[in-house]
Amino acid sequence: ESLFEMRELSVMGLAEVLPRIPKFINLIAKTVQAIRVFDPDVVVTIDAPDFSFRVQKKIKAAGVRAKKIHYVAPTVWAWRAGRAAKVAQFLDGMICLFPFEPHYFEREGLSAVAVGHPMVDSGLLAGDGAAFRARHGISAERKVLGIFCGSRTAEVRGLSPLMIDVAKNLKQAYPDLLCVVPTLPIWKEELEQFFKGAGLDAVVTADAAEKWDAFKAPDVALAVSGTVALEIALAGVPHAIIYKMSGLTWEIVKRLVKSKFAHLGNILLGHQVYPEFIQDSATAEMIAPVVRNLLSSEVERNVQKEASKRVLMLLQPNPNERPADRAADFILSLLS
Repeated sequence: ESLFEMRELSVMGLAEVLPRIPKFINLIAKTVQAIRVFDPDVVVTIDAPDFSFRVQKKIKAAGVRAKKIHYVAPTVWAWRAGRAAKVAQFLDGMICLFPFEPHYFEREGLSAVAVGHPMVDSGLLAGDGAAFRARHGISAERKVLGIFCGSRTAEVRGLSPLMIDVAKNLKQAYPDLLCVVPTLPIWKEELEQFFKGAGLDAVVTADAAEKWDAFKAPDVALAVSGTVALEIALAGVPHAIIYKMSGLTWEIVKRLVKSKFAHLGNILLGHQVYPEFIQDSATAEMIAPVVRNLLSSEVERNVQKEASKRVLMLLQPNPNERPADRAADFILSLLS
């Protein structure tokens, strides 16, 4: 039973978060109260660290007896390394997605385990791009550009215009270009209007049943930076990523982040394979030639496809064991 909609927490960036702090404080208090009343044996928070860690810290201070476990480790390897020691003070366990993460927490005395990434067990790998094309009457010869706008309001409304500008540029070289735009139901109608207004042919789909087929349908894709970019990499679709944030947030982020890359695939591989256009470089003039080259060059597409196979191996250390099962076993071991 959900206490509130997840989109209440779907805000990124200092300038974007500040006006909503009173709302977040209220949601944290509401969640802590519900946990204290329920008196569980274990509390598992998943991602959303700014929210989740405040909840876990408060229930620890309130004397809640439950084992306190967090799923999806904070990126202490990229920025704010001191968080590992801080969360060890109120958590009993940390479930990590990547093989290089547990030691950051274990050296602080916190039990940790790498379980692999749940997206390998999501149905993504079984997606059928050809079936999607057939259902929507898209010929195998037609050039298809995937557009992945994200789910947050700032991403959809702030970044989709840039993606549309790139698509319009590409349409000059490929007049029959079709955009495939997987999204959430709340954004479907608005995005359809965006693409129609730009004079672009687009299939905007919010059907969960064909989500993974839609991910595999494009020849190449353009995506916002984040989890969706890693999903596209695992789908084996060549792509580039973009991201822009407020000037204030960017000035802070660029001073704090230690990672050279934004794309998780590039981070895992240790070098850039998937092109990144972040902040000042996120312009249609800079992005379009790179995406156009991916559309025209089989060699460039194959470089990314081979790299994606290596990324999959890193995210699925044991193909015979599901990440969810490993996570459950870890939780049970702490309870016993």
